[in-house]
Amino acid sequence: MTFFRSLLACLALSTATTVAFAAAPATNSAPPASAPAKKEATARGKTAGQPAAPASLFDSYIKDLTTALNLTDAEKQEIKTYYLDDGPELKNILNDETLSPLQQAREVSDLRSARNARIETLLDDWRRQHEFLKIEARYRVALTELAASGGPAAATSPAAPAAK
Repeated sequence: MTFFRSLLACLALSTATTVAFAAAPATNSAPPASAPAKKEATARGKTAGQPAAPASLFDSYIKDLTTALNLTDAEKQEIKTYYLDDGPELKNILNDETLSPLQQAREVSDLRSARNARIETLLDDWRRQHEFLKIEARYRVALTELAASGGPAAATSPAAPAAK
């Protein structure tokens, strides 16, 4: 369990750094204080100290993407499929005790990069691609934690057959 906490701390630090660079404006002006804090709390699935249900976190993420990127139903479904397809592999990486935290972080990063490249290809212009990366960065840690605990992939997988 300590190993998993160390990994999450490493991923959180990595994400915070990535978010800071990816979301930083071109000028040195300070970002608005209230909106990002509220978005960050929502992205982590917490409002007033209560964790959000896993499905609602993923649904909020997809809703934010749909609104900001003006996604068609087909684009929205394809993006959902990419995340759900990556869920089991991400869970395996994060729960593999034979990998060091650094190895896990690298494998998670490689998986995320491959998925994001597929999504960027789906989005037809650079403005939508840039906005996608900003939104994905805000949700990254929460979605990783969600996948590690079974995530949306577990919630959508078919029920196991009953033993006879």
